[in-house]
Amino acid sequence: MKEGLTAPGNRKVALINFFNPKSLGIRFIEQALSEAGYDVVMLHIGGFRGAYSVKPGEAEIREFMELLGEPLWIGFSVISYFYQEIAAEVTELIRQITKAPLVWGGVYTTLLPDRCLDFCDYVIRGEGEASAVEFSERLAAGADVSDMQNLAYRANGETVVNPVRPFETNLDLLGVAELGLSNKYFINDGKLYQADPGLDSYSYETSASRGCPYACTYCSSSNLKRMYGNASHYTRYRSARHVIDELKSAKAKMKNLSLIRFWDEVFSSDPAWIDEFSALYKSEIGIPFEMWTHPLKINGAMISKLVGAGMRFVGMGIQSGSPEVRKKVFRRAESQEQIMQAAKTLADCRVPQVVYDFIIGHPLETAEQMKESYALCSELPGKFTLQLHGLAFLPGTDIVEETIKRGVFTREEMDAIMYKPMERLYLAWNVAEVTDPEKLFWYRVTYLTQFPTLRGAARRLSQKPGEEKSRKKAARYYSLSRYFSKLRLVRNKGINVILERRK
Repeated sequence: MKEGLTAPGNRKVALINFFNPKSLGIRFIEQALSEAGYDVVMLHIGGFRGAYSVKPGEAEIREFMELLGEPLWIGFSVISYFYQEIAAEVTELIRQITKAPLVWGGVYTTLLPDRCLDFCDYVIRGEGEASAVEFSERLAAGADVSDMQNLAYRANGETVVNPVRPFETNLDLLGVAELGLSNKYFINDGKLYQADPGLDSYSYETSASRGCPYACTYCSSSNLKRMYGNASHYTRYRSARHVIDELKSAKAKMKNLSLIRFWDEVFSSDPAWIDEFSALYKSEIGIPFEMWTHPLKINGAMISKLVGAGMRFVGMGIQSGSPEVRKKVFRRAESQEQIMQAAKTLADCRVPQVVYDFIIGHPLETAEQMKESYALCSELPGKFTLQLHGLAFLPGTDIVEETIKRGVFTREEMDAIMYKPMERLYLAWNVAEVTDPEKLFWYRVTYLTQFPTLRGAARRLSQKPGEEKSRKKAARYYSLSRYFSKLRLVRNKGINVILERRK
């Protein structure tokens, strides 16, 4: 264990975030520490550019550390393994400059603390607001932290992982993420700025809940819930009033605000909550918003009220048109009939933008099962967009162990897949890496189904999947449809901005 500076009166804490200027999670940590009387300084590293995100230079990091001085401790938000390599490099550089303890936190670090402790002194696991405050209080008092809940560290070469503390059941008590203030810095395009990058965005991101009621194998949520003993009340929702007050604050501070994005795993479907939220949102916010839901959580009354309040986008995970893949590979229980009924409800309620999410082209499905995805998509009602992407093997998730168990990859091969450089991970997730000609054909014709003018072509091609002529035509149509997708994306963004500015 590393001894950090614990000089009396040192109440400065630095928090560092990677490639996510909105940085919802770390802003909650900032709020908790500030409320407890700590002087928090935040550094946002880089804007989000997916595969093209640029790591910071040494000069900018050193400039920030010179401005910072010696803090009580420094926290790094390492939510995703995608940028572990860069987080490790920045942590090592800062280690050369400061004696303060270096702490990683986030979903990735929670699931794999031992791997992360190769780079940092401590890991704070699970929900970190209360733990960050307790850690600070102990350090400031010169007290031992070794028995602290949620903490992981190394002692005598062995990894120690302490039990997690009970999670907070009343999310309203956690406050809200804070925008603005003079305590924020931003490294972008080779320069260090004193600014909050979240203020200039046209969109604001938040979540009305924590946890997920489902247990999909490819997602970390089920593993996090298991860590808390599969508590039946693990999925928690903030009050509608609390959410609206946060959005009112963001609306007052963000001059370009034109869109609210809710990043809940599954947006609330509780009738009373929906009634209150819809009424408050329409009267006090009135900005287009986006949300994600689940086929088993959709009903017409709920969707109609949300559309009336300003919802312009609904994302819904289907993941596969094959019942066998959904049930045996992804651990999803909804039937074909339930998916189609949910899609019909979205169409009947005239949701302006509907996106169906599919994980497709991965090694755990056959070409015949990909054909089932095409068949389902060809029957989906109304206008919709398909978000087809590859299977991201998130470290620590059940799908990783299932894939190894099935003999698809060895553990060494799986590690090589999971820990590629960041740019390769993003590209592999965004566009499924499909090389088998038969699978590639079904991937392409499935993609075509989202365009009404191309559905007839997709249907004709699907009748002769083995012919070389059909495969060449599918490739040409797919290339054309990718261009259409880019135009549609620009159009939809523009519509949201125009609608807001007309008010």
